[in-house]
Amino acid sequence: MKIGDHVTIGEGTIVQAANIGSFVSIGKNCVIGRFAIIKDCCRIEDNTVIPPNSVVPSFSVYKGSPGKLVDELPESIQDIYEARTKDRYAKFVPSMN
Repeated sequence: MKIGDHVTIGEGTIVQAANIGSFVSIGKNCVIGRFAIIKDCCRIEDNTVIPPNSVVPSFSVYKGSPGKLVDELPESIQDIYEARTKDRYAKFVPSMN
């Protein structure tokens, strides 16, 4: 499995993908099937199931079970996701359990 830069994966999500590009946001409680490929600059909404061997194209928004294309993202999404992940990293505080 390869995961690119500035990727966020929500709580409870199961990832079995072959490749997740950079600047990707995957919501909570999703299932990313075996050998799926998620290209750069995508958003997978909460509770979405991406079937095995699927390809999610760049600048797309997928939602549902099975996941279907519901919207497209602007080309500026790369800058937005990069700023968001840098902000989360700067504010991260590890748990001392």
